[in-house]
Amino acid sequence: MSKAQARQDGAAGGANTLPPHVLYTVFVFIMLLLSCRTAPPVMPNMDGEVFFIPLEPGGLIYIFIDTEGARPILDNLSFRGMDTDDRQFRRILDSTSHAMAAVYSEPAGSRIRLVAQGRYPSGRARMAMRSSRHWRGHRSQAAGVRYWHSAAGMISVTMSRSEALLSTSICDAPVDPFYAGPGTRMPEGFDAFRRGTVISCWIENPGMFINQRLGEMHIPFEIPAEQFFIGLFPVSGTPGPNYEVYLRIQVANENQARGFASLLALARAMFTPPANMGSNIAAVLMSILLANPTVAEGRYLHIRTSAMNADEVSLLFSQLLP
Repeated sequence: MSKAQARQDGAAGGANTLPPHVLYTVFVFIMLLLSCRTAPPVMPNMDGEVFFIPLEPGGLIYIFIDTEGARPILDNLSFRGMDTDDRQFRRILDSTSHAMAAVYSEPAGSRIRLVAQGRYPSGRARMAMRSSRHWRGHRSQAAGVRYWHSAAGMISVTMSRSEALLSTSICDAPVDPFYAGPGTRMPEGFDAFRRGTVISCWIENPGMFINQRLGEMHIPFEIPAEQFFIGLFPVSGTPGPNYEVYLRIQVANENQARGFASLLALARAMFTPPANMGSNIAAVLMSILLANPTVAEGRYLHIRTSAMNADEVSLLFSQLLP
C-alpha cells in the first residue's frame, strides 16, 4: 500500500505486518550492502527478446521494475510492514538494478516471488544469516543448495553476488525461493511493450481481476479484457518526477473495442475529476481511464494518462496489487 494509506490504516496492520524485531532480522543481510552501489548490467532475462521468465506460472500479475527509474515510486510503497524510510531498505534498492516479481493468490492469502539483479556481498550475507537466531537454513529441492527462512517473517531468501531471490509464504512454512521449472511465457507483444518503462506488468485473466477491483471501488464500468498490459513511462520536462501510465487492453473483437471506446468517450464528457484527488483511488483510476481519448485499434484499446506524480502512481499500484 502507499504510505498515505498506511498511516490511515496503521492500527489495522493484521497478519501481514511484521513486528520491529522481525523487520530487523528480515533485513539483517541488507545491512551488509553499505558499499554496494555500482549498477551491474541489466538482468539477462530482462534485456533483449524474451519468451520465458524464471518465475512459476499461475500468478495473478507479473511485474518488471527498473529500480533506478522507479525509485520515487518504490520509496513511497510499503511491503508487509517493511518501512521504505528505513536506511537499510534504501540501501538494498541502491544495490539493485532490475527486478521481476509475481503475485500468487491462494485460499489463505497471497504470496510473492521475486528475482532481483544487482551487486550483493553474498558471502557476508550468508555469515549474517548463520549468526542470527531468527533464520534457519534449508536445502532447496529445486537447486540443491541452501537458502534461509524466517518463520516469523514468513519469508525465504538466497543471494549470490549478482542475484537475490525472495519468496514469501502465507504461513510459517518455508517456500523455496529457487524455481527449477521452465518458467512463465510472456504474452505476445509484451517484450516490445515494456521497453522504456520504469515499471511494467501484465495481468493474467484480466477481465475478472480488473472488474472485481472496479466493483470494489464502486466504479460503474466493466472492461471486457482478454489481455491487459500496464506500462509506466517517465515524463521529461515537468517539475519533479512524473510518469505517464499507458494501458493496452485486448478485447474479443474490433466491434467490442470500438463500442468500449465510445462508452469511455461519453463518460469522459460527463466526468469532472476532483481538484485534489488525495487518497481517493476511485478518482485516480477514473482519471486514468478518462484523462485522454481512448484509441481503438483493431482488437486493442490504447489509454494514456496525463502526467502523474509518484504519490498518485503508488496509490494506484497499492490498490491494483492483491
